[in-house]
Amino acid sequence: MNEYQTFYIQKSSQSFSDTLVTYGLATVLQDLLDRQGDEHIITIIDKGSYYELSLSVVLLPKTIVDESYTLMPRPALATAKTQLPDNIRIEVYEEVREKVKAYFDTPQEEREHVALPPKVWDVYRALNPASITGYNSLMCNWYQARDDPETLFILFDLYTDLPNDFDVANQRWKALDKQHKWAIKTEATCQQLYNPDSGKGQNKTKADGLSIGNMKNFWLSEWLKAIGFYESASTKQLRGTKDRKTLVLAPRKFTFAEHQEVMNAFQEAMRYSESSIRFDIFAAIRYCKELLRHVIEPASRRMARFQSVNIKKHYVSGFHTAFYKNMGNSIATMNLSFIALPDWIDIQSAKDVPIYQAILDELEKVVRQFDESHSDDVTLLQHLRDFISGDDLKAFFRFSNAFAAFLIGKRERNQYAHPLTTDFIERIVMSIEKPLAPILESEGFQNIAYAIRQATVTAQYRKKQNDNKYDVRYGLGQDLARKARYPQDFIVALSDFLHKYNAENARVMETRPKPYRRSVQTSDIDQIVSLIDDYSSETIANLLIAYGYARVPRDTNFNEENTEQENK
Repeated sequence: MNEYQTFYIQKSSQSFSDTLVTYGLATVLQDLLDRQGDEHIITIIDKGSYYELSLSVVLLPKTIVDESYTLMPRPALATAKTQLPDNIRIEVYEEVREKVKAYFDTPQEEREHVALPPKVWDVYRALNPASITGYNSLMCNWYQARDDPETLFILFDLYTDLPNDFDVANQRWKALDKQHKWAIKTEATCQQLYNPDSGKGQNKTKADGLSIGNMKNFWLSEWLKAIGFYESASTKQLRGTKDRKTLVLAPRKFTFAEHQEVMNAFQEAMRYSESSIRFDIFAAIRYCKELLRHVIEPASRRMARFQSVNIKKHYVSGFHTAFYKNMGNSIATMNLSFIALPDWIDIQSAKDVPIYQAILDELEKVVRQFDESHSDDVTLLQHLRDFISGDDLKAFFRFSNAFAAFLIGKRERNQYAHPLTTDFIERIVMSIEKPLAPILESEGFQNIAYAIRQATVTAQYRKKQNDNKYDVRYGLGQDLARKARYPQDFIVALSDFLHKYNAENARVMETRPKPYRRSVQTSDIDQIVSLIDDYSSETIANLLIAYGYARVPRDTNFNEENTEQENK
């Protein structure tokens, strides 16, 4: 009998099914090592074409022989319509549902005295009714097969070599099944919940014919996917629909203990349903927040202490996602995608952590205000998702350009809108494109951005206070954005605005009492023209719009007038 220390899970699909196998195998290994009694660490490493599971201690054959018959990592799911063997570990669906109902039926102010809904509730909802039969079949098969430790030896031997030899595993299983007369088939149906790319259809490895039959795979691998789903997936019924979205974590290099601690906190943060795009964005933001919190302040002796780290490159690359359309008693996979974590979260020292936490907090506040049932909000959310997941500053500028009109429109209708702040924009830009720092540090840039802010959001605020001293320049951001591609056209549009802005300032100084807003100087325009030559008109325009419509942190109402009269 072999001793086990390293396992390899070959990537055979473009979805999250292989990742589920990895986490399922890690769950089984941790259970056995805990029983073995040794101090141990299980490390998951993405090696490109396969995942590697590395154990800090050797898993002894004696442990497998002694403990295999006790292993039941997850229960079968019993409902009023299901029949399960006696003595098998079960969870009663209706009982869990009643606990959840009791929580949400309790008034908000009294919920602290009621038990929180179990975290596994979302998994159970995903299983019932579409996947419950296949899931329970796997759990029942395991309940029988665990009596012989050879079952685990077959499973572990499958993943100790590359490529994974399923033919040998199939032959060994057939012999074992014949010996015990279990009547457990070698292959099980690939359920779409765990295999979103393997539903009915022409999904054959070899195109030797057409059929609409179910795809099948080695049943122990499918069992691992069902176990791993609990450990690595966040699945939610989307708000306002019966459709479902599932996210599965894609690790780079992570200990299983680290993963469990961060994932538990992340699941708590993702307790409530969301609309589709918001779900993607919140997942990326909240996972990064929890990972930063746990890496800096480890809750367990198994967590690593602080070190310089880029989250995406060193820990977790992101989430595999699958969108399932509800078809009544079944589901259909409609879309597969990948939500990457931000690459710009690059921790060089402990002092960087609060900065990135503040950025993530601000991003979450911005996202919360958008309603995905409105088409304009959908566009803004799509730009934000592209920025967060794609490390694309251009996507952020597309968002900030469109957000200017959103902000003005909301405030014009006396509706709340959470603005961006200048500090937030500076941190975003500096995190992704440090060479742009001289633009933000330029006095001319700051003064012209101030003029844009005064002519738009600040003037609008004054108007709401019945102060019509200055006109509101509606559509200024859109006008500048339209001209941004061509330097000459942009300079003409910007100069026209600044001319009218200064003229309005001069008129107000002649007819109204203090305070007055600052005028723009010719040196400011000279600096902007020089910056356009050094960078590009699009870059300067995008930054001016983003910065000009942003709130200065010290000023909650955009009311930042200069109290001293300007020299004309």
